[in-house]
Amino acid sequence: MSHAGQWESEPFFIVGTGRSGTTLLQAMLTSHSRLDIPPETKFFQRHDPARSGGDPLPAGRLDVWLTDYFASQDWLDLGLERDEVEPAMRAGDRSARSLFEAILSAWRARSGKPRIGEKSPLHCRCVPRILEVFPQARIIHIFRDPRDVVASMRGMEWTSGSVRDQARNWRKILDEHLRLSADLPASTYTGVRFETLVEQPETELRRLCAFLGESFEPEMLRFHERGSSGFHEREAAWKGGTRRPLSSASIGRYRGQLSPRQIALVERIAGPTMVKLGYQPVSGWRRHHPLWVTMDAASHAVRKTRRNLGA
Repeated sequence: MSHAGQWESEPFFIVGTGRSGTTLLQAMLTSHSRLDIPPETKFFQRHDPARSGGDPLPAGRLDVWLTDYFASQDWLDLGLERDEVEPAMRAGDRSARSLFEAILSAWRARSGKPRIGEKSPLHCRCVPRILEVFPQARIIHIFRDPRDVVASMRGMEWTSGSVRDQARNWRKILDEHLRLSADLPASTYTGVRFETLVEQPETELRRLCAFLGESFEPEMLRFHERGSSGFHEREAAWKGGTRRPLSSASIGRYRGQLSPRQIALVERIAGPTMVKLGYQPVSGWRRHHPLWVTMDAASHAVRKTRRNLGA
């Protein structure tokens, strides 16, 4: 069943940790005839007026905000023209809602599709704020086995932090996901397991379409044949996989990419949250490897000291 006109009130959002399948889900949903999602806006992560001058912005702050926003890489990545967006931003009430709607409205006019969503992974940290601005928004949080997330992160040129840092980040974000899942209505917030999406794509896409109030379309399963990639050429190294058909080869890849010690470290940090989400430890993290525990703690202390010294 399609809820015609729902976009005119509230958008939908895809969130999750990096390397968790947000780009894959974006590709699937944008293969729907009624849905489109621009490149990552990072709006609530970086450009929310509440972070700088208040929401709504004081009248005297709008020019400063516009100057900063239009100079940002996030704006340049959208590929829109300034005159497609700025008049609506100036005509609005300077609120986060009106500024963000100006961006998505311009994208809707360009794409020709009636419903526009948003995909910025780290908006997972902004869900309460998003729902404050858009009370009827739909939020989809996609998550993945933390061992595969860490293994994939290790190969990305844009990542930083140790295995310990990345595992801790995953645990914090997914602990918050579990809390939001318990606190928010099922009509507002839902989770999707990356592994289930890959192994049972039609079942999961039918469920997500129902969540969004849309009818499932078989073209969503042929996402790799879509016209526009939805990402920039410089991102092809880590997003280009969405140009290929689904494969389960990326599931459990950590076994060949992380050492036993690294696997044990991820499981020691993220273990309880992993289990709640259906990921089973393989290292006996609760009782084994006391030497590894000591070595990991020492390595962490050295890294922390080097950061404090600016090294």
